[in-house]
Amino acid sequence: MKRRQLLTHAGLLGLSATLSSFDLKFPVLGLDPEKKRHGGQITLKLGKLELLVITDGHLYINPPQPIFAPGIAHERVKAAMSDNFIKDDGIDAAINILVIRKEDRIIIIDTGSGSLLGDQAGKFLKNLNHAGIQADEVTDVLITHLHGDHIGGLLDTKGSLNFKNARYYLSKPEHNFWMSKTPDFSKSKHDGSNADSIALARNIVSTIKNKLTLYDFGDILFDCIKTELAEGHTPGHPSLTIFSDDQSMRHIVDSVHSTLLIAHPEWGTQWDVNFQKGVSTRERILEEQATSKGLTMSCHLPWPGLGYITRNDEGYNWVPMPISTPDL
Repeated sequence: MKRRQLLTHAGLLGLSATLSSFDLKFPVLGLDPEKKRHGGQITLKLGKLELLVITDGHLYINPPQPIFAPGIAHERVKAAMSDNFIKDDGIDAAINILVIRKEDRIIIIDTGSGSLLGDQAGKFLKNLNHAGIQADEVTDVLITHLHGDHIGGLLDTKGSLNFKNARYYLSKPEHNFWMSKTPDFSKSKHDGSNADSIALARNIVSTIKNKLTLYDFGDILFDCIKTELAEGHTPGHPSLTIFSDDQSMRHIVDSVHSTLLIAHPEWGTQWDVNFQKGVSTRERILEEQATSKGLTMSCHLPWPGLGYITRNDEGYNWVPMPISTPDL
């Protein structure tokens, strides 16, 4: 499948806090020696919560334009990619998924791409199993937004729910946008068809509707996740603050897809349904995280998507969270 066909099928091309202290533990707590040999996940403690970051794989964008930095001169983008140590033939976006263990709950934030992106992704379920969690044990699925790389893993290849014992959560604005008669993409910088993206989103909502809870922004979910509107990428796209005791971590989801957009947040992406709101939200979140110096997570920054935002003379930098020992 060609890159354009792949991204369209996945619903990507057309739609397309402060942490005071934490314990990083390797390998994942509670695994038997055999399962410890598998990579694909890391574990950290946040107050009374156990957090796991699990990989679904990656998404390679080649060439990076016009998906990234639409309308920006190629030489400027090439120079910025070099400055940020990104190979100029493409942008390799990770797909990082957060799993939260809270008492008797197992909460997953998004589900990866399933079968939508071919062999490069769709590894979340396998790696979840390697982390000692079966799909039937998942109690709650928080869907950040209805793009293919976040909802493709909800269904198996036969269209049945992978997490059949779970309750599902989605913001009201996100639900209302995709389920409206004519979702408005007029403020996006992508000029192709969005039909596949809309069909995918509607199919997912229809499949989970009897298990779906719609939340309002400002709601606190599961007594450990504060929700905040971070619109632009989609109309109901959130920023999530995970908290326990006096510790917290901010999950900025798809507000940033690459370190290129940390260095140049104004360049944006065609994936943003409202391009200008995407830019303003990105700039706001980067400034807030640089000010707070809090631990930040992103779905698509380099694995495992954990780090810090800092300022420089021209804007912002991404500083990965130090991880000295691999999961062996």
